[in-house]
Amino acid sequence: MKKRTSQEKSKLLCYFDLWDAFQKPGCAVCILVERQSLRYLDALLYERVNDVGTRERLRASLGFCNWHAWKALDVQHCSLGLGIIYGDILKRVEERLTKVKNFFPVDIPFISKIFRRDEVFLRNPYLRPKQRCPACQHVRFFEKFFLETLLDFISEADFERQFNHSSGVCFSHLTQAAEQYPRHKNMPLIIKKQMQKFESLRNEVAEFIRKQDYQYHEEPRGSERDSWKRALEMVAGKREIFPNQVNREIMGDEQLEDFPPVPPQDQPADKEGQEGLPELVESLKFENEKLRRKYEELREEYTKENSRASSLHYIAWKTSEDNKILKMNLAGANAQAQGYAEHIDRLNREIEKLKELLKKQGRCDNVRDEMNRVENKP
Repeated sequence: MKKRTSQEKSKLLCYFDLWDAFQKPGCAVCILVERQSLRYLDALLYERVNDVGTRERLRASLGFCNWHAWKALDVQHCSLGLGIIYGDILKRVEERLTKVKNFFPVDIPFISKIFRRDEVFLRNPYLRPKQRCPACQHVRFFEKFFLETLLDFISEADFERQFNHSSGVCFSHLTQAAEQYPRHKNMPLIIKKQMQKFESLRNEVAEFIRKQDYQYHEEPRGSERDSWKRALEMVAGKREIFPNQVNREIMGDEQLEDFPPVPPQDQPADKEGQEGLPELVESLKFENEKLRRKYEELREEYTKENSRASSLHYIAWKTSEDNKILKMNLAGANAQAQGYAEHIDRLNREIEKLKELLKKQGRCDNVRDEMNRVENKP
């Protein structure tokens, strides 16, 4: 069995990092690069402040770049580590300024015309850092593996499904992948998928712009309310991930150097036939982790469906109970209506009897009147 190099092992770790990042909004690679920056700064400030090699690199780079220097403030309990680092760097800065000061010409008009001030700065190498920011080198090293892993596994069914449910990658990282791996077999696939995501996002931005018109301003807002911000991020990348262009003329366009890859160390086999056992175990762990993630997703879906089914059962039970109550109320209303009908019928019969009595009384009065008229007749 072929032994995996340290780069291949890093790619396996990047697989699950990308898997988790796909579940968050925004460019997955930007999210992981930002996370690696914080992890590196946290580990350096907590454990490696007094490491000799680390301190030498920080002296050569004069600490961190502007972005990572301020991002270090997000690390908990960073004050002591930053104090130790930049207290030492201030000493190096003073030494460099001392050397620069000695290069300035004497304040004599004749010499000042020969050695101009700007030429001294252009020829002077002491003020600029001798190395790049170590945090930048660290995250660029992992950024490369994130892009490689994304291209290698984008055609895998489960990984592709996770990617389809995500925002994808920003245009800056897509451009970087196309420039670094133009012959990769999955490059056309990821470009096609990302174009679909960009088109969908563009439609959301168009809907956002349409609803800004006074004619449609009263329409309810949906997912397009922050589409303009997501469009900005998907084109330019997350904040403080890519270098700005203000100092391009000073720093040049050279790429950041990556940390050299760790050479693989061949371990002698203890017994014959067991040379590939560690690689087999690692492969099984990798597949087991994939299955575990798959199981977690299915369990989460089952929990959601179970909750939804329980809600439907409750709604059905509540509807049935309400129906029973309505039937009982209807039966009571019918009984009450029947009682009213019987009462009305009794009243009608009483009215008829009264009418008959009135008629009899009327005939009696007529007979009495007639008798009185006859008796009184002469």
